[in-house]
Amino acid sequence: MKHFSEEVWTDFARGVGPVETSREIETHIASGCLPCATVCGMWTKVYSIAANEPSFTPPDGVVRMVKLEFATSQSPQPSPWMLARLVFDSLGQPLTAGVRSGDSESRQLMFDAEGTMVDLVLDTRPESGKISLVGQVIDKGGAKVAARQVAVILWTETGQPLAETSANEFGEFQLEFAAQDRLRLSVQIAGCKPIRIPPVNLNPDKVRSIT
Repeated sequence: MKHFSEEVWTDFARGVGPVETSREIETHIASGCLPCATVCGMWTKVYSIAANEPSFTPPDGVVRMVKLEFATSQSPQPSPWMLARLVFDSLGQPLTAGVRSGDSESRQLMFDAEGTMVDLVLDTRPESGKISLVGQVIDKGGAKVAARQVAVILWTETGQPLAETSANEFGEFQLEFAAQDRLRLSVQIAGCKPIRIPPVNLNPDKVRSIT
């Protein structure tokens, strides 16, 4: 009884073999050859799995952000990043007498990372469930930080990348994202150690602290 080589089976499963060979295989399987029917089923399943492989590929943007974070965490330097220090939080400032908060609750925070200032304004919109983040990266010494290319990445508390953007020539940037209780921000400045902003609690009803 005639059987076929693996090369013939792979071509048949992909539908690229000669028409005459395909007809011969179909006739042979129809004649009741159980071993060949089993082999045909196996190669058909293998091709089906391989054809669906691209659907499991993550988006390019997510891959790029994860690679950037791994490149930072695996740096051979003993201190590959700087932890920014909170120097101002408008949430801790008393409200003006007679003023009530409206539907939009804004909060300003300023961080200092070895002379690089990161100024953030968070605008929470309860009606849409979105948060608008507007910020600026500046240098206390007057140097033009933006000229060195600034990338800003937003992370969830569990370390999942949420959003990414770049600062303009003035060091300004803007992001909008779904409301989260706690967020982490990293600022990548070309030629400098990355800056990490401590997790921020955006819910004023919870503990008002940066940990």
